[in-house]
Amino acid sequence: MAHARAQHPNAVLTPTGRRRMVGCVLEGGWTVEATAERFQVDAKTVRKWRDRFLAEGPAGLGDRSSRPRRSPNRTPGPVRRQVIALRRRHRWGAEHIGHELGLAASTVGAILRCEGLGRLDRGDRATNREPVHRYQRERPGELIHVDVKKVAAIPPGGGWRLHGRGDAHRDRRNGAGYRYIHTALDDRTRLAYSELHDDEQALTAAGFWARAAAWFSAQGITCERVITDNGACYRSGHWHRACAATTTTVKKTRPRRPQTNGKVERYHRILLEEWAYIRPWTSEHQRSAGYAGFVHFYNHHRSHGALGWATPTDTLTALRDNLPARHT
Repeated sequence: MAHARAQHPNAVLTPTGRRRMVGCVLEGGWTVEATAERFQVDAKTVRKWRDRFLAEGPAGLGDRSSRPRRSPNRTPGPVRRQVIALRRRHRWGAEHIGHELGLAASTVGAILRCEGLGRLDRGDRATNREPVHRYQRERPGELIHVDVKKVAAIPPGGGWRLHGRGDAHRDRRNGAGYRYIHTALDDRTRLAYSELHDDEQALTAAGFWARAAAWFSAQGITCERVITDNGACYRSGHWHRACAATTTTVKKTRPRRPQTNGKVERYHRILLEEWAYIRPWTSEHQRSAGYAGFVHFYNHHRSHGALGWATPTDTLTALRDNLPARHT
């Protein structure tokens, strides 16, 4: 739906109507007052269009923007370019960009709308009529969210995102297959441990959990509970024995209720937007090589609105020391 109505073609003061009005004064010899009465407008309006026509000719009778010539308080150009760069590079929202650059979210939103970047093409959160019940555990390790994300692998030379869907020289059955991203994420701090694998079998999931628990332990986090969906690998004996070996209680989400495991689902959405499809990768090896760097960025440098715009490592440090990590 359009945001503004087009001017009626027979309106009195279209550019054509303004030319007739000016002609009555300059060519017909009418007085300004008589012309104003004829066209049912104020005398000031007649003088305005007459003066513009005398100064600029027919071009002066066109519509002009109501935008002021000068805007002293307008956001500087370099800052606007930073906003646009962050949007395109990370697909962040207005609040996140505003936090990073010290701007109001409304200012960032106005800049994005002006540049045509106000809406994302994909990844919008589905609406839900049920009220949202958010929760957060009190201490690190109290609950670990685990899930697997399946993504299409990139064939050598790049996939359709690089060459386009209409490339007739590329076989759709390229044999690249899929990669499986196994992730364990701490509920309290959002600290994440993640690995790329070629399958989601029970043995792979069990081995992943053993390494994830050891990694969290090295960060000073004891894994008390782990929650997963009801996938086959998480119902297996291998998974339960692996969790028992780390003295971790196993929990399951309700069937068809992925929101319960929403924090790791959100992580997977972030990695799709900020790693998997953020640039035209030319091979799966190239993309996989960049994954460790993305996980490091996520844990150490990416701020999170749910954490008061702190990073996961800052949050963990603050909980340990009861002081912000950057406190001086």
